[in-house]
Amino acid sequence: HSKLPINVRSWKKTLPLGSDHQTIWDELRPLLQRHSYLPKIPRLYFPDTHKLKNASLMNWNHFLVLNGISHAARRLHDSQDVILRVITAGGQGHTHLKIYRRLIAPPDILMSNNHILPILHEIIYQDITIVAVPTLMFDPCPFLFEDMLHMVLQMFEGTAYLHRNLIAYRDLFLANFMVEWMPESLIERSFGVRPRVYIIDFETAVEFPTDSTDRKCSDPPVILSEYGRPVAPELSSGLPYCPFRLDMWQIAFDLYTVYHTGLIEIDTLWADLTVDAPEDRPTADEAMQMLDTYLRKTPPSELHRPGPEFDVQVPVQVATPSAIPNIPATESLTDTTDTWVILGQIVFNRLLKEPACVTKR
Repeated sequence: HSKLPINVRSWKKTLPLGSDHQTIWDELRPLLQRHSYLPKIPRLYFPDTHKLKNASLMNWNHFLVLNGISHAARRLHDSQDVILRVITAGGQGHTHLKIYRRLIAPPDILMSNNHILPILHEIIYQDITIVAVPTLMFDPCPFLFEDMLHMVLQMFEGTAYLHRNLIAYRDLFLANFMVEWMPESLIERSFGVRPRVYIIDFETAVEFPTDSTDRKCSDPPVILSEYGRPVAPELSSGLPYCPFRLDMWQIAFDLYTVYHTGLIEIDTLWADLTVDAPEDRPTADEAMQMLDTYLRKTPPSELHRPGPEFDVQVPVQVATPSAIPNIPATESLTDTTDTWVILGQIVFNRLLKEPACVTKR
């Protein structure tokens, strides 16, 4: 099929709103239909567990992504909405697929602290592997501090699980975390129920053997001139770096910039995770324990107040799209399981007012 991109990089260079994107996925339509999937705009409903009127409930008429590697679809036999994502093509993406398959296999997938997004189906065609995954979402609606901190606790837990299994993500910004639904506890509280947070897209991840002694990387996760993300100090040095400490800087960079809470212990934790010296940053386990200790000792009533607000009309300059539609503040975004999800444009609206690749001052 000459119309299909030759490798993963070529897939990611296709524009999602252009004719090439539709032509490519139309080429795969017969294959996908044989596996009971129909590429289309899904309904994208995410109701809360106890009420229908919720910011998580929506019906999009556009599938918003920053490149053509993903596509919304519907599973024909049960009308389940899914996201289709190309993982391998042209010899690229096999490390991504290997790590993903390991994490979704028993016993890992049975572990409650494993926050991997499950794969519903694998479709293999020649050298192309396409996975179908559940639709998730992230919404910039006003959080309670309590809601936000419990989500971050799950992020730390999922990261700690990866690190204990010697897997480093290397692109662990907030856009690569998704959530089942938005609790909106400031409007109506849920009792004993919290949405689960998932980690998506392991394209830049590395895995070390259990008998390895030198667990450092020499190459950046992406060519820095093409990265479009904030750049940690150790990546700018050109020297071998610890990818596990890099993960913590990347999570905390977003938290420190976007979620300035005014809570001394929390803001101090965010700051400690973003110090220039990687060895001085808390590990994922340590960060999880610190946040868990804070939540256990702090009365919930002190955290039952609005969290940081977002100016969702301002596009972030690190997302690198040439043209992205403005998203109204009342609407939500859905997971594309792609590193460059348009979600990042909204969640990181305060992150940078600088060029695409920056180093923390």
